[in-house]
Amino acid sequence: MARFVKRGNTWQYEISYKNKDGKFKKMRRSGFRTKNDAKAEATEMESQLNKGYNPDKKNTTIYEYYENWIQLYKKGSVSDVTYRRYLDNLSNIKKYMPFDTLADMNKQKYQEVLNEFSKTHAKATTKRFHTHVRAAILDALDEKIIFTDFTRNPVIKGEKEGKKKEEKYLNYEDFKKLMKATESRLDERYTSPYLILVGGATGARFAELLGLTWDDIDFDSQTININKTWLLNKGFGPTKNKSSVRVIDIDTHTTGILMKYEKQQIELLKRMGIKNSDNLVFYNPLNGMITSNAVNKTLKKIQHQLSIEPAITFHGLRHTNASVLLYEGIDLLYVSEHLGHKDISITQEVYSHVLDELKQKNKPKVSAVLSSIYN
Repeated sequence: MARFVKRGNTWQYEISYKNKDGKFKKMRRSGFRTKNDAKAEATEMESQLNKGYNPDKKNTTIYEYYENWIQLYKKGSVSDVTYRRYLDNLSNIKKYMPFDTLADMNKQKYQEVLNEFSKTHAKATTKRFHTHVRAAILDALDEKIIFTDFTRNPVIKGEKEGKKKEEKYLNYEDFKKLMKATESRLDERYTSPYLILVGGATGARFAELLGLTWDDIDFDSQTININKTWLLNKGFGPTKNKSSVRVIDIDTHTTGILMKYEKQQIELLKRMGIKNSDNLVFYNPLNGMITSNAVNKTLKKIQHQLSIEPAITFHGLRHTNASVLLYEGIDLLYVSEHLGHKDISITQEVYSHVLDELKQKNKPKVSAVLSSIYN
């Protein structure tokens, strides 16, 4: 039962409760204009306590909670690249809300944080910051540490100009030039050109291709089974998420290149007396496992020689592959599964620029189809 005390011109409530350790503690709050106001909140608080509300952690800072949250739920369950993004946002929380507690933060203050963050960041970066914070806060709600979701439906802004979408992928003609030029540089002693070529042909992520073994390629059915990644200095690891485990179709030409590469790689390693113990497809016998920096350096060099501007990174090959498929009329669901997206809405959002162009392209076709009904 709550106890009510008048202090000067205002009222205070006091509630006794038993914490998770079985110890009795007291919760107090004052400043209510009337006793009925204090009773109303005390009744709500008692109801929340009965439902499992955990006030012992309410004064935990958002920084402390998020730091523990990523250690508990994200470390080891996401790729190194993704985990570094969570760590980046840990630093952002420390910068923009270092002392704010779970209990003190409210919707207005959180919006102010996002507004301040957006002054020096692109809209996409602000959205990612919010997405990471919100995921942690939803778990705090599940734990009954708080019972108000202050991250719900904020306004996402961004004043710093982000990289233009068209700069993240190549147009069809430049893509063709890049793939042909890369194929002319294939040499079983060097891994980068093979990675670039297969990355362009499949749209697979860099870590997914590094983790590819020869057993994952079915030359008869012309498919690649994506079921793991390779983490530098760690070895095999899980894919980004469950939906990233998938089977990718590959074209006849790429299949032929890989079949030839496998034979050449076996002969090369035999001559060098090196054993590919993990049966990796993109095994670099000269320098060990190749880094994304090394591949991007080769990719940039080829694009420079071809006068392709603006140059893309290896991840841009993934965007290029998907954009080409969509432009050529491959349906959105297939492309979404091909990329390993969690659901089709992610594909729609990432490639909205392509889909908008396709709408314009298809308008005359739609008109012709419907007009033919009257003929």
